[in-house]
Amino acid sequence: MLSRTAFLVVAFLALALPAGVAQARFVFRVGDSVYVDGKEYTWEEWQRIRDQPAQPEAAAEKKPAAAPASPEPAPAPVKGGQAPQVRPRAATCETSIYYDEFPPDDEKFQCTEGLGALTRDQLRSQGWRIDFVEKLPPDAGQPASSPRGRPLNKYRLVISR
Repeated sequence: MLSRTAFLVVAFLALALPAGVAQARFVFRVGDSVYVDGKEYTWEEWQRIRDQPAQPEAAAEKKPAAAPASPEPAPAPVKGGQAPQVRPRAATCETSIYYDEFPPDDEKFQCTEGLGALTRDQLRSQGWRIDFVEKLPPDAGQPASSPRGRPLNKYRLVISR
């Protein structure tokens, strides 16, 4: 009887120990913040934790909870009545003419937030990320289709940093 009980205890321990090593995590990313099982990390911290899973608590202790991590510098104090210059974090860019297919790479988009006319490569080189592309139908009085018979659209890019 004792050998059967000892066998069951050893078998239970052998099955229970590996179960503690396997983990399932709920990971949710919003912008530069990553939420893992209810804890907030920056993207860089999460990549380190993901690559070295033995140290998630050490990375959590390094980040102070009260100070949010932001890649944007804090605006300078107001001097002489001038407002501080803040870089925009989001904007929209729209084609100036209608296309029957997505515009080529050298097409300049007219952007809001004082960015001016920029190509997609210029947007990427300035750190912008294209989040959404929207097709805009032609206005009233504009031709609805191209000479090739395809529908004409303007394209709007929603971009962010």
